[in-house]
Amino acid sequence: MSDETYTLAVLGAGPAAIYGADKLADAGHDIVMLNRDIKPGGLAEFGIYPTKYRMKGGLRQVFRRILDRDRIHYIGNVKAGMEADIRVDEIRDLGFDAIVTAVGAQGTRWLGLPGEDAEAVFHAKDLVYHFNKLPPFSEREYPIGDDVCVIGLGNVCLDIVHWLSCEKQVDSVTAVYRRGPAERPCTERELKIVSGAMDVEQIQAEIDAIAEDLERVDQDPEEEFEDLVEYADEPLEAEGSPTDFRFRFLRSPVGIETDEDGQVTGLEVEKNALRPPEDEDDRPGIEGTGEHDMLSCDTVIFAIGDKIEPSLGLPLDPDHGEEFATVPGDWDKHPDRPRYMVWDPDRGEPLWDTFVVGWAREASDGLVGKAKQDAEQGCDEILAYLDGDFSIAPGGDADPDELLDDLLDLLDERDVRYVTFPEVQALEDREERIADERNLEEFKFSSIDRMLEVLDEAG
Repeated sequence: MSDETYTLAVLGAGPAAIYGADKLADAGHDIVMLNRDIKPGGLAEFGIYPTKYRMKGGLRQVFRRILDRDRIHYIGNVKAGMEADIRVDEIRDLGFDAIVTAVGAQGTRWLGLPGEDAEAVFHAKDLVYHFNKLPPFSEREYPIGDDVCVIGLGNVCLDIVHWLSCEKQVDSVTAVYRRGPAERPCTERELKIVSGAMDVEQIQAEIDAIAEDLERVDQDPEEEFEDLVEYADEPLEAEGSPTDFRFRFLRSPVGIETDEDGQVTGLEVEKNALRPPEDEDDRPGIEGTGEHDMLSCDTVIFAIGDKIEPSLGLPLDPDHGEEFATVPGDWDKHPDRPRYMVWDPDRGEPLWDTFVVGWAREASDGLVGKAKQDAEQGCDEILAYLDGDFSIAPGGDADPDELLDDLLDLLDERDVRYVTFPEVQALEDREERIADERNLEEFKFSSIDRMLEVLDEAG
C-alpha cells in the first residue's frame, strides 16, 4: 500500500457512504462528504420504520462515531447534480483525487401504467420519507383513502401496511403480488409485525382460488396458508385498528381506473399462472393468462423498489438505462477489472477517478448490511486505484484543507446554506431535549427551514 495521502469526495451520507468513508479514512486518506439532506444516515435514518428505536439508535451511534473522525469532513444540505448546488464535474475540477458516488437509489421507479398520474397514486419511498420526517416529504400532504392497494410484497410494502394499519387506520390494505405466496420477498420478521391485521378469511379464499397453480409447481396450498397466517393472532402495535390486511397473488397491475373527477376507483390486474421452474434450483416461473380483473380501491401505492437518480450527471448504462455505467467485463474471469469504476460509453473508457457503491450501483439491493459490504468491496478497488494498480493513477498533490476551503467558498458564492457535522450534533441535541421534555421516544424537526432556524439561533 502506498504511503501517499489522498483527498476524496464522497457523495451521499447513508450506510454505503459512511462505512466506505470509514474504510478510506482507516487507510490514511481524507474525506469530504457531501449530503443532500441536512442530517446523515440515509435510509438507515429515514427508511427504517419510526418505531424501531433500538435499531435506529444503534446505527446512529455507529455513524456518529465515524463522522466525528478527524479525517472525515461532513457537509450537509448540499445537492449534487446537473442542475443542483454543485455539479460532479465541478467537484472533480476542484482537485479531488477521486469521487465516490454513494447517493443511494434516489430515483423513483414506476411501471408506466395508465392512471399513474392520478392524485391518490403514490410511491412507497415518498411515504416512507414522509412518516420518517425527512424534508421536504415530511411537509407534503398525501391524501390516503379508505381502501388501499399496495403493489409489491417486500419489506417496504409491509412498512407501508404497518403505517396504514397503525397510524392511518384505513379500512383495508391489499398487497398485490405478481407471484405466489411461497415466492414473497418479505421477511418473516416484518410479516409478523403486521400479521395482527390479517383478514384470515379472505386469505384462505385467496389461497383456495390459486390452489391449482400452487399444486402445479408442487406447493401445498394448506401449508402455504398456514405459513402465511402463522402470526395472525399476534396483536398489532395499534390495538383496535379496523384495518383488514389482504393479499391478491398472481396478479400483475396493468392500469389504474379513475372516475370523471380523476379519483382512483380501482386497480386493473392481469391474472398470472405459475409454471414449473426450468431448473430445480430456480423458483417457479409466471406467465400472463390474458384474463383481467378489477380490484376495487381508492388509493394505489407502488412498493416495487427504486432506481438511480440520472440527474446526477454520470453516464448511464446503454443497455440498462436505470443504472450508472460501470466498467464492462466478466468478473469471474477478470476479477481485477474495476467493476465499481464508472464507465463512459461515449469515450469507451472509464472515468478513472469516479466510483459508485451501494444502492447507487445496484438500486434497492439488500439492507444496511449489504450496503456496508458493497461499499467496503468498492473501497478495495478505490484503494487499488489510489495505490496505482490501474493504468492511470491520481495526482496526489491536493491539500485537504485547501480543497475543503475552496469547496466551501464556492458554496458560499452560491448562497448555499451548508451544514457541518458539529451543527448536526447541535441539532440532534436540541431534538433529544425536546423529546425528553415531551416524554417522547423521539422527536424530529420536519422542516428544513425550521432546522436551519434552530441552528442560526444557536449561533
